[in-house]
This record gives sequence, structure tokens and C-alpha cells, in this order.
Amino acid sequence: MNLRISDFCHFVEGIDGLTALYNSLTLGVVIVDKDTADFFRQVKAEQHKIIFSNQVSFLDDNLVNQLIKHKLVFSLDQRLDIEEYRKIQVGLKDKKIGLLYLLMIDTCNLACTYCFIRDGMPRDYKSSKMSIETARFGIDLFVNSLKNNTIEKPQIIFYGGEPLINFSVIESALLYVEDLKDKEVLPQGTSVTINTNGTLVNEKIVSVLKKVKNLNVAISLDGPKEIHNQCRKYRNSSGTFDDVMRGYRLLSENGINVGVCCTISKYNVDQLQEISKWFVNELGVTSVSFNILIETNEIESVRDDIWEYSEKTAKQIINCYRFFREKGVYEDRIMRKVNAFVDGYIYYNDCGGCGEQIVVTPDGMIGPCQAYCGNKKYFIQPDKSFDPLTHPIWEEWRFRSPLFMEQCRNCIALSICGGGCPYSADKRNGSIWELDDAFCIHAKATTEFLIKDLIEKMASMTKRFSSPKK
Repeated sequence: MNLRISDFCHFVEGIDGLTALYNSLTLGVVIVDKDTADFFRQVKAEQHKIIFSNQVSFLDDNLVNQLIKHKLVFSLDQRLDIEEYRKIQVGLKDKKIGLLYLLMIDTCNLACTYCFIRDGMPRDYKSSKMSIETARFGIDLFVNSLKNNTIEKPQIIFYGGEPLINFSVIESALLYVEDLKDKEVLPQGTSVTINTNGTLVNEKIVSVLKKVKNLNVAISLDGPKEIHNQCRKYRNSSGTFDDVMRGYRLLSENGINVGVCCTISKYNVDQLQEISKWFVNELGVTSVSFNILIETNEIESVRDDIWEYSEKTAKQIINCYRFFREKGVYEDRIMRKVNAFVDGYIYYNDCGGCGEQIVVTPDGMIGPCQAYCGNKKYFIQPDKSFDPLTHPIWEEWRFRSPLFMEQCRNCIALSICGGGCPYSADKRNGSIWELDDAFCIHAKATTEFLIKDLIEKMASMTKRFSSPKK
């Protein structure tokens, strides 16, 4: 039988002379020795990538079967590469909305140097607060969009600006959500998240939040005081750390599920491992989410060398993951890819904005991505017939995935990348359909790490079972 090597076959070298053959489309992995890997490299380098039957004869039958099983090779009479690619693309035609962002206010009591929301506001922009009526309208719209899909755990996120400035409307919206869940209009598994800088948390707010079921509070915290205060400042340039920590402790002491969102900047990227240990050992966090900087006009911290920043960030996130894995701490940024790699499913989008969410601005406009709430690009004023499952904007964003971007086709991270941030791609390179090229560094580094990590585990198991018994 003559075989052809998949166009999506990549080679990743690991320890002990082992190399992984990895199918970047299907996530299939087969680990081989150096000589076997060199043979396949040579064949793939040939124009037709064909392994003739007389060459296959010296390969182990079990190995050939594994390569066929993981679609790294296939017989010449098959077109598996094309078939698999088209089959995976079809998955994006499954229309679903599972995420609602309610932008409670489009201003903030802080002046963080890397804020993409503030950066996107025109100079003559007039800030606004969301009304109770607009919040309910957004929730009702979300409920309608859930009717035709099977999402069991939809999410509602209160966002800003700083949403706690408008807490009276948050409280009313929370009561409305709970009522809809009691009436089984919303699924019982619907979760609620409040993204806050933490400075406005007080006893009154906590007394309300502790009664809400399935609630998460995500507090922005960039590290210990001297690091956090470099970027996260009040408008008078004073640091916010003490007030953030007061809010964090008030929430956690009252049994509210609180996690940490840490934005990686030039001020903390080199200390990220120490910061991670501080999060775990000093704060006792069980959930961390690292935020990679989103492109703005005024990213002073990395403007001069975005590539150096991206490479450092990718390496540090991986190192922190190793630590978090030992401590049982969930880090959202990398776990999105880990889960896809381990479970073998395609990770189409790294952002819910790609066709899976509704964002409601304070004045009631609807769009797919909160980063555009200032200039209102991709936002519309909905009428009674509005349906995000069929609207052209959501249709376009739904397919904004590496699986539909020709420039991504040969990338090792193809099926677990998710494509990064469409807004950053648009801001830096002129279109949501261009690459978020800074994010590419993180995606490729993470993919290669996961494959090498798998090789290490296999080598360790082999040594353990082959070592002589005492």
C-alpha cells in the first residue's frame, strides 16, 4: 500500500531523541524515534510526500496503523486532508449565542495606562450609564437567542468601564436573572460574572452579591503593590492596590467566588512566576486569568517592541502554568488550549466575540465585541426583527477563525489557536481577517510546549516501566 503524508503533519523534537508527528488539523499525535522522524521529514520534503510500499516495509506495522489512525498518513486513493478540513469547517456553521456582555457604564474611576476601552473612545465621546430598561432588554434578547440552541451553561457578564459605579442597575438585573431562572426561562446553569477593578467593593455590595447563585467576581490585580500600582492608577495618578485588596478580601471573606485577572505588561512580565506564587501563597486564589495586552494607540509599555513582549509573555505563561498545575489552580488563558489538546476537540475561536456573544452598550446598541463600544464599529441599533443568529455582522464574525483564514493553514497551532483578538488584528493590521500576529507567538509556543510535555510524560512512563525492579 502506498501512503501519503498529511499536509498538516508537523515535527516537534522532545527529550531522549523522541519526536512527535503532530497533525495540526485533527490534533493527532504519534511519538517516534529520531531515525523514523528523519525518514518522515525527508519524505514530506519531497514534492508528492509519498511513502512507497517498499519503503514502508521496514516500518513497524503497529506504527503505520497508528499513523493512519491519527490521520498523519493515508492511502493515495483517499483525500482525507481535504475531507477533514471541510468537515471541521462545517462545525462553525452551528449557530449559537452563549454569552451576554452588559456594559453597565463606559467610563471608569481609574486611568489604567493600557485600557483598550478608554483608548477606543473618540475625544468628543459623552459617557453614559445603562438603565434598568436597557439591561432587561439585553437579557430578554439573550433569552430569545438561547431558544434554538442547547447551551446548558450560558454566561452573563457585567462589564464596563467600571460596572460597580452603576451597581443599582446591576442589582436590579441580578434579581431579574434570578427570577428568569426560577421560571425556567433561563437555564439553571446560567452563570453571572462581574468584572471589576475592585476599588468600589463595600459591605452593601457584598450583602447583595452573596445572595446570588452561581456568581463569579473577577478582580483586576497585576501583582504585589509596587507592581500593580505601575499601571492601575486613579485619575490623580495615585495607586489603587490597597483599595483593590480591601475589596478582594471583603468578597472572599464573605464566601463569594472571586478570581484574579492579571494583565501582563512590561512592568510585570519578567516577574510573572513570582507573582503567580504570590497569588497562590498569599491570596489563596484558585482561579487566575492572564490578559495579553490588546492593541491600543497608547500602549506605552510595549509599543517599541511588541515582539519581544509577546515572546516573553508566551514563555512566562507556560512557566506559570507548570506551577499552577502543581497547585491545582486554573489559569484560563492556557487552559483553553490545554483542554482542546488533551480532549482532542477543535478550538475554533479564542474570543466569544466570534459569533457567540451579544454585547449591549449603555445606550442600548448591540454588537459582537466590547472593544468597539467607543467608535461603534460593528454595532447597530436593533429593531424588533433583530436576530444575532442570522444578522450579517454575526455571520461574518462567526467564521473569523484560523480554520477559515488561508494564512493560518500551515501553522502548527491551527486547531487550538482560536485566532487571538480580532480587534487587535484590525487595529494593528487593518482588518479582523488579518492575523493578530503578536498572539501567534503565544499560540505556537503553547502548542509546541503541550506536545513536548506529552513526550516528557511518555518518556517518563517508559523509564518507569522499563527500570529493573529491586
